[in-house]
Amino acid sequence: MKDERSRAREAAYKFLSYRQRSKKEVEDRLKKKGFLDEVIEEVVNSLVNYNYINDTDFASNLAEDKIRNKPIGPALLRSELIKKKIPKDIVDKTIKEIYNKYSERSLAMDALNSRIKITGVLREAEKKKRLYNYLLQRGFSYDIAYEILGEMEIET
Repeated sequence: MKDERSRAREAAYKFLSYRQRSKKEVEDRLKKKGFLDEVIEEVVNSLVNYNYINDTDFASNLAEDKIRNKPIGPALLRSELIKKKIPKDIVDKTIKEIYNKYSERSLAMDALNSRIKITGVLREAEKKKRLYNYLLQRGFSYDIAYEILGEMEIET
């Protein structure tokens, strides 16, 4: 049993060495490798106690990276965090904190400004429709997309 704990701990360290992970990701990885549930629980709790796994920090860091690299809205960010198996309460808290720090409206404007250059020569209505859809795909709310596009003057 002790040998299995050591192997599970080594597997977890190796998995965590590539990038930060959520608690659930580590549990799933160890389960996939065939370790017993009680061994997994013991190893993961040990990693949490030593702060090798911290879902709150992981969610905050991931959200910051996603927003800095390419502006996204709350809906897409929520989806990305859930994909990483972060608990819902931490996801909600992270989204609230990140969109208090960064304005959804300014992020949507940043996303649009980079996209306007790409749309090329289209009729104004077609261009607005494409930009509106783009903002929705990037996870911004309908209200923000509608409001920003209503204020914009798009050159044809």
